[in-house]
Amino acid sequence: MMYNKARRDHGAIATLLLSLMFALGVGVGCSDDDFKAGPEGDGGSGGDTSAGPCADGTKRCLGQDIEVCKGGVWTQLERCDSSKICTEVLGCVDCLPSVNRVCNGANVYGCNPDGSFGALIEECLTEACQNGRCGGNCSAASQLIYVVDNDHNLLSFNPKDDAHTFTAIGKLSCPTGSAWPAWGGSSTPFSMSVDRQAKAWVLYTSGEIFWVNTKTAACVKSPFVKGQGGFELFGMGFVSDAAGSSSEKLYVFGGEAGALEKGKLAKIDPAKLTISPIGALALKKRSPELTGTGNGKLFGFFPAGSQSFVAEIDKATGTLGQQWTTPVNGDVGAWAFAHWGGRFYLFVTVDGLFGQNSMVLRLDPKTGQVDTIKDKLPNRIVGAGVSTCAPTID
Repeated sequence: MMYNKARRDHGAIATLLLSLMFALGVGVGCSDDDFKAGPEGDGGSGGDTSAGPCADGTKRCLGQDIEVCKGGVWTQLERCDSSKICTEVLGCVDCLPSVNRVCNGANVYGCNPDGSFGALIEECLTEACQNGRCGGNCSAASQLIYVVDNDHNLLSFNPKDDAHTFTAIGKLSCPTGSAWPAWGGSSTPFSMSVDRQAKAWVLYTSGEIFWVNTKTAACVKSPFVKGQGGFELFGMGFVSDAAGSSSEKLYVFGGEAGALEKGKLAKIDPAKLTISPIGALALKKRSPELTGTGNGKLFGFFPAGSQSFVAEIDKATGTLGQQWTTPVNGDVGAWAFAHWGGRFYLFVTVDGLFGQNSMVLRLDPKTGQVDTIKDKLPNRIVGAGVSTCAPTID
């Protein structure tokens, strides 16, 4: 944000290797060629009796073979493909139902009771799927939402499994300069985003960007030169350069501190820290806050009371794409925005005659439904950030 300014393997499932026992028959005139080994042999008993007589109808797995007991001997019933798992009860399956998260290709899926792949749980866009989880260059910390309030408090927000848990991290003590004259007052957090290393980029009303440790809340001033190209204040969000890419850019929307509604869309190269303007956006009232995803998409939240909405933004032109209405009752005095797991989280504070109400709204873009999941929060949240490591599907 801002404020008014007024993440089948059926894992490493090892196949149990059993030694094949030979059923040897002794007869008059028999040579070594007169008997075969194993249940597929044409001579001998015609099956494996190495473990003694078996109970008719019972099944077992021998390597990738499913065997059934017939007449007291084991006989091959089916051979499982190399991509399948042999089980005595279910036969050849994709996964073990006792394992609720499995890798299928590059993504994480559930496992159905019949051993078939279940629903998609998570797309491992930028990582390898290992042991039923997306692993690689993204830490667990980089898959949370982080927020900052106007009192400099840094918190994490975990929407996983609909927990919606806020956890206090610490109070920021960044050595900022003075706020822009057109903004006035002391310098406070204005917006934030989070990169793939779980480092928060916090913009202050002084125009300075500080790099913040999301474990300790420690601040380091970045080399970013404030005010570049007239971008004094702006909302921002990291976006992957392409779906599955670990490269990203920081997209911003803003301009002069006193006229943000006349701002423009731009992007910042994290390596160079230079702003490259893209174009204007069609604004109804206030400047938007931005969020991005690991599949290369950029979105904006445009606060305008009952006419508030979320829209996809073309990264190349600034053109607005699909839009979702997210009405907010009252005058939105502070707003922040983050995408996680296929849904959008709006952190808004409504100012009224009897004080403020800070809340968290959740938008499901598949249905358009907006739910209030937190209400009457003690924090006036002015910035929210999420990295491109965060899951794109819940």
